[in-house]
Amino acid sequence: MIRNYLKITLRNLANQKLYTFLNVLGLSIGIASCLMILLYVHHELSYDAFHEKAERIYRVGLNGKIADQEVFTTNTTPPLAYTAVEEFPEVENATRIYTHWGNQVIRYGETVISEEDVYMADSTFFDVFSFPLLAGDAATALVDPTSIVIPEDVARKYFGDEPPLGKTLLLGSDKTPHTITGVLEKLPDNSHVHFSMLRSMSAVEYSRDDGWFNNSFQTYLLLHEGASSESLEAKLPGLVAKYVGPEVQQFLGVSLEDFFEQGNKYGYFLQPLLDIHLHSDLQDELEPNGDITYIYIFAAIGFFIILLACINFMNLATARSANRAKEVGVRKTLGSMRVHLIRQFLSESVLLSLIATVLALVSAGLLLSPFNNLAGKEISSALFAEPWFLLSLLSLMLLVGLLAGSYPAFYLSSFRPVEVLKGKLKAGMKSSGVRNVLVVFQFFISITLIICTLLVYQQLEYTRTKNLGFEKENMIIIDGAWRLDKGKQEALRQDLASQSAIVDASISNNVPPGVNNTTIFRKKGEEQDILVSTYDVDYNHLPTMKIELLEGRNFSRDFPTDTAAILLNEAAVREFGLDDPLSEEIRYFGGGEYGSHLDLKVVGVFKDFNFETLRNNIRPLALMLTTQGSKISVRTAPGDVSATLATVEELWGQYASEEPFQYSFLDEDFDALFRAEQRLGQVFSVFTGLAILVACLGLLGLAAFMAEQRTKEIGIRKVLGASVANVVVLLSKDFTKLVVVAFIMAIPLAYFIMQSWLKGFAFKISIGPGTFILAGGAALLIAWLTVSWQSIKAASANPVKSLRSE
Repeated sequence: MIRNYLKITLRNLANQKLYTFLNVLGLSIGIASCLMILLYVHHELSYDAFHEKAERIYRVGLNGKIADQEVFTTNTTPPLAYTAVEEFPEVENATRIYTHWGNQVIRYGETVISEEDVYMADSTFFDVFSFPLLAGDAATALVDPTSIVIPEDVARKYFGDEPPLGKTLLLGSDKTPHTITGVLEKLPDNSHVHFSMLRSMSAVEYSRDDGWFNNSFQTYLLLHEGASSESLEAKLPGLVAKYVGPEVQQFLGVSLEDFFEQGNKYGYFLQPLLDIHLHSDLQDELEPNGDITYIYIFAAIGFFIILLACINFMNLATARSANRAKEVGVRKTLGSMRVHLIRQFLSESVLLSLIATVLALVSAGLLLSPFNNLAGKEISSALFAEPWFLLSLLSLMLLVGLLAGSYPAFYLSSFRPVEVLKGKLKAGMKSSGVRNVLVVFQFFISITLIICTLLVYQQLEYTRTKNLGFEKENMIIIDGAWRLDKGKQEALRQDLASQSAIVDASISNNVPPGVNNTTIFRKKGEEQDILVSTYDVDYNHLPTMKIELLEGRNFSRDFPTDTAAILLNEAAVREFGLDDPLSEEIRYFGGGEYGSHLDLKVVGVFKDFNFETLRNNIRPLALMLTTQGSKISVRTAPGDVSATLATVEELWGQYASEEPFQYSFLDEDFDALFRAEQRLGQVFSVFTGLAILVACLGLLGLAAFMAEQRTKEIGIRKVLGASVANVVVLLSKDFTKLVVVAFIMAIPLAYFIMQSWLKGFAFKISIGPGTFILAGGAALLIAWLTVSWQSIKAASANPVKSLRSE
C-alpha cells in the first residue's frame, strides 16, 4: 500500500512540474531563512553563557549626574572590587579589567606587531571567568607583574607551531620582557570580552589607588551560590556613603547629602553577565553590544517568513486540488475508500515538505559562511545536531505537510462521485474571502518590511554622510605618537606639514570619535559643578580638523600664557551660562594632585561638532593646550591617497625606525561606530528580500488559482473580442485592490516601528511620505510583475480549448 502511495505521488509530482517546483522552492526558502535567523538569534542569546559561573557573575556599573549631565558607565573605581569582597557576605570573589593600555608594540625576535586590545586583569580573573587554558596554571598565570596570557590564535602569529609557554615577549618602546604564563583557547565569538593579550594587573600602580572618585576599571563580582543580587544592590548606596561621601566633601566642598539635594547622583548598580550583550548600552563598553530589540525583530521576521511559506504551500496545494477532482471521482467510483484518498493526499504533501526541509538544511549549511561574513559573526551550525532542534524541525515538517494536504484530503474526498463528475465541486471553491485575506496579509508583512528597510538604509546613510561640524575626509590619524622621543613629535609634525601633499598636521592626546575623558569644571566664583568632555591639542588642531572658531582666537605661540587657557564649544558656553565667555575663567579639577584645581582663561569659542556617535546630543567640550600627545592628525590634499600615505610612513620611519607605523582614516573611524547597525541593516535587507520572494511565490500560486477558476469567463470574453491586455487588467485589478489595502494597513505599523527605532538617535532623519509611496509603488510593481506572467499565459490560451474543457 505504501509503495503504491509513493508511486502515485511521484507520478503526480512529475506530471505537475511547475506546481512541484514552486511548492518546494517557496517552502525551502522559508525554512532555510528561518533556520538562518534561528542560528543568529541563538548565537546572540548565548553570549557569555559558556562561563561555568555565568549566572552568578555581575558587572558593576556607575550612574552619576552633575548639572544635568548624566553618566551611565561601565568604569568604576580601583578599590571597589576588593572592598566588595571584604564587606559584603554575598560576594565570593571579584576581578577587574583595565583597558587603558590600548595598543602595545610586541616584539619577538624579528617579529614586531602592534597589538590592539591588550588588557590588564587581576590574578582572580580565571577564578571568576571560565576562559579555558590550554597551557599554564590559572591560579598563578596573572600573579607576576611581567606575566602575560595569550589566546592560541595570537600565539600562532609569533611562534607558529612551537609551544609558547615560558617564552618571552618584549612589550612597548622600553622592550620590557614579559613571560607567557598561559595559553587560552581562541576566545569565543559569543563573549563580550575579547583581548589579544592579558597582562597582570599588578603591573599597574594605579590599580592600588585608594581614591573613590577616579573610575577606569571594569569590575566584576562573583556571588556565592544562592546569594541575592537584589540584596547586594540594596547595600551599594551604603558603600557610596561610607567611601565616596568623604571624597565629595574634600573634592567638591559639600556633603554627600547636599550633593544629592542639588539634584546630583552618584551610585553603583549591578548588571548580570548574561544581560550585558543584549541589554547594556553604557559608556565605555569593552566592545559594541547587540540589542534585544533587533533579536525581537529578526525573530518576528523569521516567524513571518515561515508563516508565509506555509501559507503559500497550502495555497498551491489548494489551487491544484481542483484539477484532481475528476481523479477523485473516478477513483471513488472504482472503489477507493475515503481513508485511502486522505492518505494519498497527505502522503504527497508530507513528501513535498520533506524534500523542502532537506533542501533547506543543505542550503542553510552552504550559506552559513557567507552569512557570517555579512553579519560579522562566527556562528556555528552545531545547533543542527541538537536533538531538540532536529525534533522541532521534524515536527514542523510534518505539521506543514499535514496542514497543506488537509484541504484536498478532507474536502475533496468527502464529495460523492456523482457530484464530483458533474462538476459540482467547483461551486464550493469559488469563495474568495480566505484567498483575499491571505494576499492582504502577505503584502501587509512585505510592505512593512520594505518600508522599514528603506528607512533603516536612509538613517545609516545619513549617519555616514552628515556634516559633523568638521571635515573628517582626507584625514590620516597616526596612532602611538607617544612612542617618539621627547621633542621628535613636533619635528615630525613640522616635516609632515611641509609636504606638498599635506595641508596641515596636529598633535593631540585624542581625536574624535574617541573622546572619552570627562571631568568636572566650574565657572570661577561659583559652586555649580559641570561635567565637560575634554582633550588636549596643539596650536594647529582647529585648522587641521577644520573646526570653525566663532569667538576669540585659537591657541597661539605668541601668547605664552596659553598654557593656562581653554577653548570651549557652544554647548559648554550654554552649560556654564556664559554671556561674555571671553571675559571668564573656568576652574578645572582634572589636573594636578587629587582635589586640586587650575583656573583657565577662556580665549576662544568654537562651533559645536559631533565628537561622539550620532546617538548622543553634542555635549560640552573643552580643549586645552599640549605640545605632546599620543596622536598626530594629518590633513591631506585630495589626490593619490596611497602615495601620500607612503610619504607619511616614510617620514615616520625616519623618526621611529624601530616602531611600527599605525594609522587609520578618520572617516572610517566614524563609520566603524555604526558598523554593527550597517551589518544588521544588510542582514535585514536580505531577509526582507526573501520574505518578498516567498510572498510573490504565493501570489503566483493564487494567480494560477484565479486564472483556473475563471477559465470559462476568459474564453467567453475573448470570443466576444477582448484583447490579451483587457484580460490581463481584468485578472490584475483584484490583486491591485488587495495590495492597496495591505499598503494602507502597513503604514501605521511601519511608522510606529521606525519611530521607536529612531528614538535611539539624537540626530536622525524625518520620516516623510516619500518612503511610504516608494514602498507601496514597489509592492504594486512586484505584484503586477508576478501576476502578469500567469495572466498573460491565461489570456493567450485558445478560447475554444477553454470552453471545450467546460
